[in-house]
Amino acid sequence: MSVRSILVSSFLLAAIVVAPAFADKAERPNPTFAGKIMLSDKRFPQQAKSLAAFNAQVKKQSKMNFSEDKDKKWKIYFAGFLKTALNDVEYMVKLYELTGKGQQLLVSFEQFTDARGQTSLMSSMTLDRKQVGVNKDLLITMESKGKVLASSRFKILGVGDKLSGKVDFSEDEANGKKSDDE
Repeated sequence: MSVRSILVSSFLLAAIVVAPAFADKAERPNPTFAGKIMLSDKRFPQQAKSLAAFNAQVKKQSKMNFSEDKDKKWKIYFAGFLKTALNDVEYMVKLYELTGKGQQLLVSFEQFTDARGQTSLMSSMTLDRKQVGVNKDLLITMESKGKVLASSRFKILGVGDKLSGKVDFSEDEANGKKSDDE
């Protein structure tokens, strides 16, 4: 055997032995929240002492109901824990209203990451009362190329518009005359 073939064989053997060790260290989906989007009115932690401490903080901070502020808006932070790694740098966030028989798309927007292969994505959104309304059950999804990677349900709470039911008619309108009849 030549020196070159021994070196190549040694390198290939080292690559076969070392590669699985690095694969174990690669980022994996968090099994506790896989496929879920956690929502909060505060930023989620970016790191913690351990996975258990991170999971406890995310669980403690998560909410399902959001109340509007004085500007009639909702600021919602979300952390999506994907079932599988994102094989792109772009993903879509979609909000659906869950009423009646189906779901109606209310809002969708693009989000971008800095690298492929991420298994958790954190961002925020501001929802306006005109976009989503109040007192509704909503579904949020994170999608890539039409595939749902994570989802969650939540509620938007607020004071509904108060209508008195009182209608004012002019004397002519009450008598059945139209302004065109003159």
